[in-house]
Amino acid sequence: MSTITISEASSKERIIQTAAALFAERGYHAVGVSDICEAVGLSRGTLYHHIRSKEDILEEICGNYMSQLGVLARQTVKEESEPEAQLERLGRDLLDIIARHKAELTVCFREIQSLTGERRERVLALHADYERIWADVLKAGAKTGQFLPYSKTRLKGLLGMYYYSYIWIRPDRPAMIEESTIELNDIVLKAVRAHS
Repeated sequence: MSTITISEASSKERIIQTAAALFAERGYHAVGVSDICEAVGLSRGTLYHHIRSKEDILEEICGNYMSQLGVLARQTVKEESEPEAQLERLGRDLLDIIARHKAELTVCFREIQSLTGERRERVLALHADYERIWADVLKAGAKTGQFLPYSKTRLKGLLGMYYYSYIWIRPDRPAMIEESTIELNDIVLKAVRAHS
């Protein structure tokens, strides 16, 4: 395993963040390596010192945030004992990550189809792992009688509601984020409660 210096790590992070902003604004296929080089002020050779390909950047963006969501979700399940509290916190964490890293999550949700082969399989596995945590919470709530019987379609619909907030969420408006979190969580709980 190679050792990465702090300056290399920060350069790579800057490349990833810049590429995410470009991919979110123009779309993955409309952005070339030369566009990324120009935006970060690096030569093509220097850029390739930090990354192997444009698709590697895309995988890193998608994989990083889906991994982060998985870590937060597992932590929530450990720290909250009741399915309803778990569900509310899962929703809050998801919207918070989307709002704080809008460009990256826009790329995550919109450009995953651009990944190929093993890269795509790895990121889809992270998505599936994250969704499995939500499914387990819904199943646990159904088992105790708090929630309706588990439905994969309901889960996909509810998660999609959060995922597509990248289209309209405004990171510069904290009150909007808080209000949206409360309202989306309310919709979710009303949709899954066995007795409203």
